[in-house]
Amino acid sequence: MNLVSIPFNMPFLEILAKRWMTEVQNQPDMIRQGIILVPNQRTVKALIDTFLRITKGKPILLPRIMSIGAIDESALILKGEHAFSLPPAVDPILRTSLLTKLIMRMDQSLEHKEQAGEIWKLACSLAELMDEAEWADCSLHEALPKAVDGEYAEHWQNILKFLTIITDIWPQWLLDNQVMNPIARKVALLRIQAHYWQELGSNEPVWAVGFIDARPAVVELLSSIMQMSKGKLIVTGIQEDLPEDIWSDLSLTHPYAEMAKMFTALGVKRFDFQIWQDEETRLVPFERVKAFQQTLLPAELLDQWLADQDTVSLPNCYLSEPRDQQQEAVSIALIIRDALEQPEKIVALVTPDRNLAMRVALELGRWGIVADDSAGEPLYKTPAAILLSLLTRACIEKFTPVSLLSLLKHPFVCCGYVHKTCREYTRLLEVNILRQFAASGLETIGYATRQRIAELELSHPEYLGEQSTQFLAHASEILNLIHLLERFMAPLLEGAYKRSADQWAIALVEVAEALTSNVEQAGEELLWTAEEGNALAEHLRNIIAEAQILSEITLQEFEGILNASYTGMIVHTRRVLRGRKDKELHPRVYIWGLIEARLQVVDMVILGGLSEGVWPPVIDSGPWISRPMRTKMRIPLPDAEVGRSAYDFMLLCCSVPEIVLSVPLQRDNAPVVPSRWITRLKAWLKGRDGVIVEHPALSWAKLLDQPKGAANPIAPPRPTPPLVWRPKSISITDVEYWLKDPYEIYAKRILKLRKIVGLEEDRSASIFGNVVHDGLKRAYQQIGWDEGKVQECMIQALEERRDIIPSMREWWRSRVLKIAQWVYAQEQERRNQKNFGCVYSEISGSYDFSEETGIAFTLRGIADRIDLNYDGTIEIFDYKTGQAPSIESVQRGNSPQLILEAVMAYRGAFGPNLADKIIIQLYYWSLKGGLDNDKQIKIGKKIKDKSGQEISIEANISQLMQDHWQALIRLIQRYNDPKQPYLSRPRPYLFDKSSSGGIPRFGDYAHLARVLEWSSMAEGE
Repeated sequence: MNLVSIPFNMPFLEILAKRWMTEVQNQPDMIRQGIILVPNQRTVKALIDTFLRITKGKPILLPRIMSIGAIDESALILKGEHAFSLPPAVDPILRTSLLTKLIMRMDQSLEHKEQAGEIWKLACSLAELMDEAEWADCSLHEALPKAVDGEYAEHWQNILKFLTIITDIWPQWLLDNQVMNPIARKVALLRIQAHYWQELGSNEPVWAVGFIDARPAVVELLSSIMQMSKGKLIVTGIQEDLPEDIWSDLSLTHPYAEMAKMFTALGVKRFDFQIWQDEETRLVPFERVKAFQQTLLPAELLDQWLADQDTVSLPNCYLSEPRDQQQEAVSIALIIRDALEQPEKIVALVTPDRNLAMRVALELGRWGIVADDSAGEPLYKTPAAILLSLLTRACIEKFTPVSLLSLLKHPFVCCGYVHKTCREYTRLLEVNILRQFAASGLETIGYATRQRIAELELSHPEYLGEQSTQFLAHASEILNLIHLLERFMAPLLEGAYKRSADQWAIALVEVAEALTSNVEQAGEELLWTAEEGNALAEHLRNIIAEAQILSEITLQEFEGILNASYTGMIVHTRRVLRGRKDKELHPRVYIWGLIEARLQVVDMVILGGLSEGVWPPVIDSGPWISRPMRTKMRIPLPDAEVGRSAYDFMLLCCSVPEIVLSVPLQRDNAPVVPSRWITRLKAWLKGRDGVIVEHPALSWAKLLDQPKGAANPIAPPRPTPPLVWRPKSISITDVEYWLKDPYEIYAKRILKLRKIVGLEEDRSASIFGNVVHDGLKRAYQQIGWDEGKVQECMIQALEERRDIIPSMREWWRSRVLKIAQWVYAQEQERRNQKNFGCVYSEISGSYDFSEETGIAFTLRGIADRIDLNYDGTIEIFDYKTGQAPSIESVQRGNSPQLILEAVMAYRGAFGPNLADKIIIQLYYWSLKGGLDNDKQIKIGKKIKDKSGQEISIEANISQLMQDHWQALIRLIQRYNDPKQPYLSRPRPYLFDKSSSGGIPRFGDYAHLARVLEWSSMAEGE
């Protein structure tokens, strides 16, 4: 038998290629004759590169180098009557669609739109179970009933009934349609080839290289190669010092478990293997190989740790323990960057954690390094797939602001415009409509847009900001954009509510192509080009061709199915290079998964994500059969995956000259358990007074983004704009901000900055306040007065608002009716009084201070309600649907709005008929319509002066009016001085710290004033 082993610390592929050329006596015409069979496609490429490196780039014809994972009739030398007689393999999409339909029929309770994607995943898990059984030569029809006997719980009996889908129904469907499961066909092909080689052999060399695979069909193929005169089985890294009884009964989680199982199935012993080695090319000292083999000894042999406790060192072996995933990515990127300083040094990151791989790739972009990431990119993360996901989500959510903007801001979407124009119209629509209007739906958004345009057209151009001016200038184009969206979306929104999966897919493709087309480029040219576009187009083509069986499903069900269908789909793309000047991957940086890294040789490797649950992976027996059932059915336990990842770990640690072991301490903000192999390695070294040297990359990472020098405290802002820039008018409501936080006036009125409302931000409080104010205004405009009219006006104001979601509208209906009932009761009481006169509702006014101050300055305001009584006195009301200021806050001057309204009325700002009238009371109406009763708060009160003499309510209000007015005059005069700064929160004591009154401690501009950087908020919070 031709059995060969190459030690771990030798360059496996290099020795292999040299031996191949030696075997054919370096005759170029003989090199091409023969077959080299390898475990995966990455090894194919690496072996080809190795041959070219040995021949120094000289052109030669290489042997056929094939991956066992890509076996088909064209790949192998198949002859005989059974060579091409196998039925075709069933399409994977068709198989999953049929299994999904069978699951739905089997359990009607699963037919819910939220579960459509989960049902697809269940179908995939059924397909995986069939694949596992076929690799293991297990007949599910025969084995499952025997595996589930009376000793198991009743629910396993129910699962067995459910699994008749794959034991009875599915096999019959395959037979009726003359097709095979893909794995069953691959197994059959391997066995046909094995049978052919067993009978006829081969005159050419056939080498099986790097296998640790004990699956029966693979074992048969390897056995046929071993029996050929020119056949060879070549493995790497056999551990010879393990006792035979231990070797033959290794735990599934041991690195050599799969290799030992393969040797047993082949009927060979470790000592049957011939050793190929070349001491001149040894990559790693034998001491390191010995250390890792000792570290990973089976539990039965751990007493050997006590046998030899001489001090051990592991040169060129480093440990890195970053705080979390981000620090791990940064430190790994720095290690790679440092390695590239050495000419010709090749470095690779090996990790099963795709999230870590992507983070590292992004961090390498700091230095313009583009790594060759052979693990590929998930199909669902490619731009076109993301567009399809955003498109279906927007339709399902009925175009909420977030879903609509997510779609419109996708880089492919242009709606017939050039991309720059579409982005500009989208921005204007966002700022002026979607961030101001809470409702959803293209029709509602169109209504809001037309309403906003009408409002702006009535406004004076001087008062329009830049955004509003631009919005008005492009009003017709923005309306056209909404119209185009309605037209493009029609294939998904119109027609049947339920369709088949292929019809939904066709409509989705049609809409996506329409949204991405413009005069310069058709949508299909953008969506379905390059590697990722071709892969997605092929996937959708398969869904359209094979998924008709899934009929009568909603768009939401189709979304779940489409998203689930991407699972496990990887595309190898060069998208990262597009738009770059050099357009080249870095020739000395690689990112590999575990399979891709096997048998590769580089100068330095970083093993990333060494934590339990990542490397090694989580053990999962699957949703259908338990561990004891797997044992009875002779289907491999999932523990074998841990053993294979352990072998990959040991292979990398023992075959690469320089290694870095990266063990994050946290993952997703939770502590992690370090990989069991790292824990063992530390324990083994501790008994020998050895340690793994800590790599300095973490100290580099801490310094990477730190500013130079210590942090310098900053002073509060003191802006002093010129007088010509300072506002010449102010509203009554803004006076409170001017008094408490002048910087807010500076930012809003001088810098003209406005807070951008958050998308779908909760604006219910302000909307409810507007509804109540509008409803009461309508009620007071009515001729006559009864409770029914008040309720009608309030409901009318509520119904006319288009930016209220239905559930909120129904809740508010009861609230406004309760408010209407309370207002009617108050109004009836007032109107029954002889002194009742007339009501002025929502009356606006302004007052010019030029005569009093010599400064052209205007105070503006709108009074919610002013009552002119029969005796000529005045009462003023202010409605509060939120928290009303406390009486103490108003008396102290912290909330001056209502008092200033009284002064304006007295001085004729709201009309001459209200001027010079005695104001007998000021009211706040707290109108909430909730569980708490609405109430009336009287501001004026009888007080005693310093001498103890009682002051009437009217005198109290008059004194408040004088004090507030003089304070406002002083404020106007003070800010007419160009040296007076607009300070941020200069009087913290004015902020009302009670549950009522005052403006928010931090306003809309606190971040602009950098309040948290210069103020101490620890005291008195």
